[in-house]
Amino acid sequence: MILTIDIGNTNVSLAIFSANKIIKNKTHNTDLIKKSSNSNRILIENFISEFSINGVMISSVVPELDETFRLDIKKILSISPIFINDLKKKFKINTLIKNRKEIGSDRLVNVIYSLSLFKPPILIVDFGTATTIDYLNKNSIYEGGIIAPGIDLSLNSLFKHTSKLPLIKFKKTKSVIGNNTKSAIKSGFYWGYVSLINGLIKKIKEEKKIKPKIILTGGNCFYFEGLIEDVCLIDRFFIVKGLNYIYNYK
Repeated sequence: MILTIDIGNTNVSLAIFSANKIIKNKTHNTDLIKKSSNSNRILIENFISEFSINGVMISSVVPELDETFRLDIKKILSISPIFINDLKKKFKINTLIKNRKEIGSDRLVNVIYSLSLFKPPILIVDFGTATTIDYLNKNSIYEGGIIAPGIDLSLNSLFKHTSKLPLIKFKKTKSVIGNNTKSAIKSGFYWGYVSLINGLIKKIKEEKKIKPKIILTGGNCFYFEGLIEDVCLIDRFFIVKGLNYIYNYK
């Protein structure tokens, strides 16, 4: 069985794979792990307690937690985890990005895994801490992408920097016009992000003259089902599946 871990700025996502199928998954707040010296060890021990783990693959965009995870996993499992950042030089990804070091390990995993599933051109929309779009052209070249503020980050920022606006949970809403403060915020965020993604995709299609396959992933991806054209896959577990794929074919 393979343990995959995606260490993100907002959440840490863990999944256990058996025969390429997820048999257990869990999401934990990243800040809570940063605040407690032993929370990471407890999290891992509890998560894997019923399973025999043969390998560990990790994607991380939080460098200050890398050594903690590396040491705890080695202590608990007697296994040295493999980090995507350690494998970057082995990946034969053609890219137009000038500085390959700027490519986040999460985005790299998404790019590699998407090419194993679909024929390009491909757009990968990831609704994470940041909302990102990555573009692979018809020749499988990773040209780059777009980074915009993430949904939950924006909601928290609006609440933090205003005196009267409440913190609301992102959710679907039928009406565009809200008749109270909460419904107005819900509509603004929901239909605002629908319009943002559709607008950016339309712009990319026009600029690149393509009709791409579109993948939606990240924690909020399922809210956009049926509202974005040419979507071929919606999968919030895309990155951990990608980590499992890379572990098996590295």
